[in-house]
Amino acid sequence: MPQAVPFPIRQKIWERAQQGEGSASLSAAFDLPPRTVRHLLKRFRDRGEDGLATSYRPPPSPAHAKPEAIRRAVLAKRLEHPGWGAGLIRVALAEERPEVDWPHIRTMQRWLRQAGMGPAPAGRRPGRPRDRATRPHQTWQVDACEQVGLKGGDRVSWLRVVDEATGAVLGTAVFPPRLLDPGRPPRDPSELAPAVPGVGPARGVAGR
Repeated sequence: MPQAVPFPIRQKIWERAQQGEGSASLSAAFDLPPRTVRHLLKRFRDRGEDGLATSYRPPPSPAHAKPEAIRRAVLAKRLEHPGWGAGLIRVALAEERPEVDWPHIRTMQRWLRQAGMGPAPAGRRPGRPRDRATRPHQTWQVDACEQVGLKGGDRVSWLRVVDEATGAVLGTAVFPPRLLDPGRPPRDPSELAPAVPGVGPARGVAGR
């Protein structure tokens, strides 16, 4: 729909037309299409000064306009999942109620901003910190690395066991890489691995 001619210009056209100026001159003076000027002049003749007002009205709500219940459902889903963005909210709602014509993601983002919820935080939430060991041998950390290239061209793998509380290295085994095999039968859990020496019961918390 073309933009309406502003009211001040309509008023000037009406005044100059009453003084006898023709449509071609008015079209050139106000840089308007001749057809638009002729339409305005006819409107003025038919309605007088009432024709100065525009006939444009706010367009009616389209058939796909979203009711308030849809907006409330979007906000409720965000309250239920504060870390979800508009895209994920739309996917979840569409799975729950596929018969509903859910709005575009941009519309949902606007609703969230208007409700003061803002965008979802970027990235993943930080995980809950794990309690660190406080006594020697309470927790052992096992680290491994495979196919480490050496300067001479050989490759090795290594396995290291570290006490979490003290940071002491309990043992390190370096061995050449080999093909995987089914492995040996399970060992007795009470036996120590060859790379881990027996250290006996802890005498107390280490000083460093």
